[in-house]
Amino acid sequence: MQYFFKQHEANFEEWRKTYAGIPDSAVAFLTHINSKHFKPDLELWNENQWKKVQVEAIERCVYSFEILGVKDVLTNIVTGGGKTTVIGAMIAYMMIVHDQTKFLVLTPNTIVRSRLTDEFDPNSESYVYRVFPFFFNSYKPLQERISLHVMQQGESSAGVRAAMILIGNIQQIYEKSDNWKVILENVDSLVIFNDEAHNTKAELYNNLINKLKPKRFFRLDTTATPDRLDGLHPDSEMVFVYSIAEAMRDKIIKRIVVFHPDVTKVHLTYEDLETGQTISAEEVPWEEIEKRKIPARRYITSIKPMRQQLAIGLELLKRQRIAVPRGKDNKPRFKPLLFIIALSIKDAENIARELEKLGPSYDVNKFILVHNEQDDEEVEKAKTLNKNPHPEFDAVISVLMLREGWDVRNIAVELLFRKFSYKEVNGEKKSVYGPQVIGRGLRRMGKSKEEWESLYVVDHPILKHQWLWENLKATEYPDSLDPANIVIDEAKIPTEKDTSEIIEESEKSLEEAEKLDLSNLPPTPEPPGVVKPIYEWQEYLDEIEYDPRKMNISQDIAQIKSLNLDSELATLDKNLPEIDVNDIARQTNTETWDTQELRKQLAKQIHSIANSALLEYDRNPDNRQVYLIKVIKSHIQKRFLFGKDLDSADEKRLRILWAMIDQVRDVFLQPELIEGMLAKR
Repeated sequence: MQYFFKQHEANFEEWRKTYAGIPDSAVAFLTHINSKHFKPDLELWNENQWKKVQVEAIERCVYSFEILGVKDVLTNIVTGGGKTTVIGAMIAYMMIVHDQTKFLVLTPNTIVRSRLTDEFDPNSESYVYRVFPFFFNSYKPLQERISLHVMQQGESSAGVRAAMILIGNIQQIYEKSDNWKVILENVDSLVIFNDEAHNTKAELYNNLINKLKPKRFFRLDTTATPDRLDGLHPDSEMVFVYSIAEAMRDKIIKRIVVFHPDVTKVHLTYEDLETGQTISAEEVPWEEIEKRKIPARRYITSIKPMRQQLAIGLELLKRQRIAVPRGKDNKPRFKPLLFIIALSIKDAENIARELEKLGPSYDVNKFILVHNEQDDEEVEKAKTLNKNPHPEFDAVISVLMLREGWDVRNIAVELLFRKFSYKEVNGEKKSVYGPQVIGRGLRRMGKSKEEWESLYVVDHPILKHQWLWENLKATEYPDSLDPANIVIDEAKIPTEKDTSEIIEESEKSLEEAEKLDLSNLPPTPEPPGVVKPIYEWQEYLDEIEYDPRKMNISQDIAQIKSLNLDSELATLDKNLPEIDVNDIARQTNTETWDTQELRKQLAKQIHSIANSALLEYDRNPDNRQVYLIKVIKSHIQKRFLFGKDLDSADEKRLRILWAMIDQVRDVFLQPELIEGMLAKR
């Protein structure tokens, strides 16, 4: 996303000295939040951080609105940098200076909504106006007028008319809804905030904003990652940036330290059904493994590599527990947690089974498994982890669920069992989901610069995440780790000085670049969409090669070696030997399923694949799922079921499909494929 404010930097710095050209009440407000008497009710508060980040963001919003006449602005602030505080300040500013009385706060999911509800509920302990004295002197009575209404499905729209602050998502104020009707008929002036703005599909959000423009007085979008993989972004102007690199230099967030296993010693195994033998990394050259184009996560989610990755994560968690500062009672001030990120529910369940076996030896006994097919009760447990420095759980396993808004300070180790995507724009790699996931563990437990916490991240070289660590300015542990004999030399963990040098080196490069004469360059073009979308997607799906070696089947059913999928009608080899259906059932844990249950589970998987594909593509699993489900069903019929649907295919074909369904998921989790499909539907 293009940085709008660069051309105004010099004038803004001059303006900050006097606040000339804005109402007297605005000058009073900005002077107040800059005053040495402005003291939030916080146990630990850093005045320098407050002025460098939140105050400057507020001032830039005011300058853009009052001086430049820009009504739609965006602040790009790292997780833990105070985005919600800026929203609270701008609400107070608009009440004090412009007599605004209706504020709409848009959220992307229930987790963010829950967090913002805590911040803006007058009855909450973390109520932003109880913590930050934004209302002062004669303006204090205005605070008493604030009321909150949280828009939820099935609830009356009466609160929309009565309350001052409205919190909800776009779906709750679509046209034709009662909420929309109340806003349309009863609200003359509206101040809009879109928290985690990158997560709202630009076309939907822009469509809503265009309809609200006659009533929109001012709008502020907030995010830590404005650029999305689909090339879309909010149509607001970016006026402030506070990056992860700056936040680490200022010790506002944790330091990120990345650990890798030693690939030469990790046995990455899979079954070769052509020979009935097990192949490991030692028997196959690494470059040949990569040429086989097997999805990276298949390596680290096979049982042996999975156990090895878990062992590294658990060992690092043990180290983090030892390093926790002690309180006056000589007890740890907080309990470090392990956060495990998986791509599919099946992967997460396998990880959970292995964690149950390995965890107790590391005193990891209780964990939460969170995915979109689980009871809300489990998700709620995960949401409340941040409210207790000593939670009852030791670890959290998540599948595409815990992202924006779920910021648990206790997270000390993140363990990756999935690969993140990026797009390249003008030589720069852009990504949303990777930085967002890492960001869940960046909030610090305290503000002391002497006790700067670290976030340990366990990666794997097969995932090829070097671009991500360079973008995040993470430091890397210099030695690879042998999962069979984990020895971590504390002296080799990069020091604060090492981290600062990495950040300063990158910023020095930026400073040198800024010395170039940019005056004659043409305007920066809008970034393109996903790199190389697969527009000929039907041909691509017809020709995709499914590899039976990736089936999670043991050696004793090697007779599937003659399985041959072609691109015309997925014709399984007509000379295919007889396969023992019971063997397949046993190896894929489906022996208790009759044919009807198998059909039901396959249908469920097809819907799950469509949902996950859209989550991976642009984080919005909306009604486009209907189209994707249709495509996936057609693809499965053509490539696996001799042209038949689930209801008419025989049991043998269904069980083979079940054994290979994860491969189908891998195919449709490619953003470039979904981009091509949606562009030509």
